[in-house]
Amino acid sequence: MNPSDSIDPIERCAAEWVTKHRQGRLGPAEKAAYGRWLAADPRHAAAAQRLDRAWQATGALRQGYVRPPRPARGHGPLAWLQEALQRPKACAGALTGLAVACWLWLAPPFWVQGLGADYQTGYGEVRHVTLDDGSQIDLGSRSILSIAYDGERRTVRLKRGEAVFAPSPVGEAESRPFTVRTPGATVTARGTRYLVAVDEDERSGWVAVLQHSVEIDLVPHDLDEASASAVLQQGDSLYFSPQAGLKPLEQSPQELASWQQGRVVLRQSTLAQAARQLGRYRPGLTLVRGEALGRLPVNAVVRTDNVDDALRQLAAQAHAKVMQLPGVLLIY
Repeated sequence: MNPSDSIDPIERCAAEWVTKHRQGRLGPAEKAAYGRWLAADPRHAAAAQRLDRAWQATGALRQGYVRPPRPARGHGPLAWLQEALQRPKACAGALTGLAVACWLWLAPPFWVQGLGADYQTGYGEVRHVTLDDGSQIDLGSRSILSIAYDGERRTVRLKRGEAVFAPSPVGEAESRPFTVRTPGATVTARGTRYLVAVDEDERSGWVAVLQHSVEIDLVPHDLDEASASAVLQQGDSLYFSPQAGLKPLEQSPQELASWQQGRVVLRQSTLAQAARQLGRYRPGLTLVRGEALGRLPVNAVVRTDNVDDALRQLAAQAHAKVMQLPGVLLIY
């Protein structure tokens, strides 16, 4: 289970609003939407106030404070506790900062995960990148990519999202192999064009070969060695995870990479899977209420610039309703 799955949706939404507000990234329309979200439910305002106080506390910690004269240190195993109790404000601030740090570690928002990355994309954005060696990358929506070339290997790290890679070939001018690393697998090019994606839990994902072939190796785990690596040929696509190993996918590489043309192909998906996938193309949370509803099959070809209407149509396929609140689209 991903630790972020246990975070309350209201807390998640409040964290996004407070972060944007404190960073000065709310325009007039978003400020109005933030106000409506706060007024929609007392729990919204309470969550935002808690996180705003935590943000202020971390700001105070960064600025520092004038340390008062330190009393004489006691002796014995509880001396540290006695000293902390003599400085309650500093202790409270430090504990608040620690709580925020734990929250950022357990369920880090997208902007935290992207710190230090070379490239990242926003909702619905497709970004084309040309690296120094001539390799071409198309980075999909809400993706995070870092470049780590050295003298022996050309390595790129895909932490979130998906990308289509077209590395410059190995030859006389370039002898270093080209490898894509994700939290769950490494994919080494044997050809010229392929897709790699990272799923929500980060250790799972999928690979699809558009041209030539690639080799995939899972990050070490308890599966049999035979099921932990494979060579994929042109036209092959598979899903990888530490639980199931490598499993062929029925979707073609062209369908999986259709976001390059502004489309998402949903074939034999459940409603919950479709909501998660399309949620990467719209801000806020996209939720399906109830396991039975989430398991219903849906099929569609969705334009990435019209995701909200597509979600309503998918809900209609499943004979469900849609409720749209500030920051949340709920299918129930």
